[in-house]
Amino acid sequence: MNRLLCLLLAAFLSVAALAKPAQSADAVVTTMTEQVLAQGALTDAVSIKALVESAVMPHVDFRAMTARAVGPRWRTANEDQRARLMAGFEALLIRTYAGALSEAGGARFRLKRSAAVDASTTEVWSDVTVRGGREPIALNYRLALQDDRWKIVDVSVLGVWMVATYQTQFARVMERSGGIDGLIQELEARSKAP
Repeated sequence: MNRLLCLLLAAFLSVAALAKPAQSADAVVTTMTEQVLAQGALTDAVSIKALVESAVMPHVDFRAMTARAVGPRWRTANEDQRARLMAGFEALLIRTYAGALSEAGGARFRLKRSAAVDASTTEVWSDVTVRGGREPIALNYRLALQDDRWKIVDVSVLGVWMVATYQTQFARVMERSGGIDGLIQELEARSKAP
C-alpha cells in the first residue's frame, strides 16, 4: 500500500512540475498595464470598454472575481443571472475606473516585486505615476494559476482590495433588495445612469 501511495505521489509531482506557466505573473501584469497605458488618455465609454475587453479581460478570471464579489449567493444564481451579474459588474468597473483611464496619458508603470502566496497564487506589487508629479498610485494584483496561465482574481488600489470592497457593497444591496435579482437590477440601473 505504501508503495502505491509513493507511486501516485511521484506521478502527481511529475504532472505538477510539467504545468509551468507560459508567462510569469509579473510579466502578465506588466504586458497588460503597458498595453493600457500605450493607449493614452481615453474619455469615451465605448473606447474604454473596447480597451478593457481587448487588453485586460483576457488576463482576468472575471467569473471567479464576480463570484467572490457576489459571495455565497452566487451558488444559488442560475446561468442567466450569473451572466447578467458579470455584465453588470463589468459595466460598473468600467464606469468606476473611467476617470483613471482618462488620466492615463503620460502615466508610467513600475513593477516593484512579486511573491507567491501559495503554490497557485501570486501577488504582484506595482505603482503607476500619473502626469503632474503626484504621488505614485499603488496598484497590486492577485493572480491565480489556471492550467498554464496566470489570471487576475483581485486588484488592490491604494491598499484597498476590490473584491472585498464590492462584496460588502453587494451584500448590503442583496439584503436591502431581496437577493440576486435585486443586485442585478441595481447593477443594470447603475450602468444606464448618466
